[in-house]
Amino acid sequence: MSAALIGLNVCVAAITLLGLGYFARVRMPRPPVGKYEAPDVLVVMAVVMVAPLLYLELPRTAVAVVFGLVLCAALQFTLAPLLGGGGGRGGLRAAVLAVLAVAATGGLALADRTLAVLVLTDVLLAIAVVGVAAMWAQSGFRSVHAAWFAGLLAVYDLVATALTSVMDRFAAQVMGLPFAPLLAVTRGDPPVALGLGDLLLIVLFPLVAAKAYGRAAALLAGALGVLASSAISVLFATGTLTGAFPLMVVLGPLIVAQHLHWRRRLGRERTTAEWRAGAVAAVPATAPAPALRAALDPLADPADLRERAGAAVGWVAVVDGEIVGAGPSAGSARRDAARRGAGAVPLVRQA
Repeated sequence: MSAALIGLNVCVAAITLLGLGYFARVRMPRPPVGKYEAPDVLVVMAVVMVAPLLYLELPRTAVAVVFGLVLCAALQFTLAPLLGGGGGRGGLRAAVLAVLAVAATGGLALADRTLAVLVLTDVLLAIAVVGVAAMWAQSGFRSVHAAWFAGLLAVYDLVATALTSVMDRFAAQVMGLPFAPLLAVTRGDPPVALGLGDLLLIVLFPLVAAKAYGRAAALLAGALGVLASSAISVLFATGTLTGAFPLMVVLGPLIVAQHLHWRRRLGRERTTAEWRAGAVAAVPATAPAPALRAALDPLADPADLRERAGAAVGWVAVVDGEIVGAGPSAGSARRDAARRGAGAVPLVRQA
């Protein structure tokens, strides 16, 4: 079981990195209408709450068909930008590939090839989660929305998993089905698997953090998500936990805490339009802005600048006329800019 738990968390880390790479390189089509608001988060939350109860009333075959159709659609819009764009030939190629992948998984299920079905379902689920997370993050889903969503999911997961049997019955209903919404490594008793909602939040928040606050926030979010999953796995491996555990009870507060931290440190988060335009994240107010701004004056006396800026500030990093980092050397100024979330490559000059 320990090997399976290690494998599960390796998969989670790999999917998180895949999501960050996809998000950085692929621009999803803009949504046709509006942007996310607080009521939209409540609507999504209502769907998450109702869906398991609905699936419990459906035959297993019907559940597999529904999940297969949803997964096929997610695969199509995830692969389309990689195959030549969302429309035209790229979209057609993606649709054909998605249908073939789903049909192959269904065929293997009919042939009772359980291991192959498990592996293919995991691969297709990982691709779909990356695409859905990137679409949400690039279509206006903000850090504050993710924090609200994670907090509400934490409460729901506590009730549905720990205080009632909803999630236990749902897992029993979908376990072994093709296209099951579980990142599963084994199907034993208990199975080693991670729910679709947990995986989506682990992958989604680093992307939202990258858009809102920059690379440092994204890397921290990704690391904490994998760390939370790994910590729970250790408790299972040592026998401290033996049944289903509501991971969102841990992950939800972590996401809320990160949002509050970056909001307090960097102020207003970037909008989707600012992120698409390449605007850098806000610089903390603790930077010695007046002295550093003086360093940009080409007519200023160098000795006077060093005296006013301080001996420790010998170099500054600048993007679009704004100082985004400082340090005693050119490299340290560039690293300071990256740490503060500067997305573009800065100009570095001596103070």
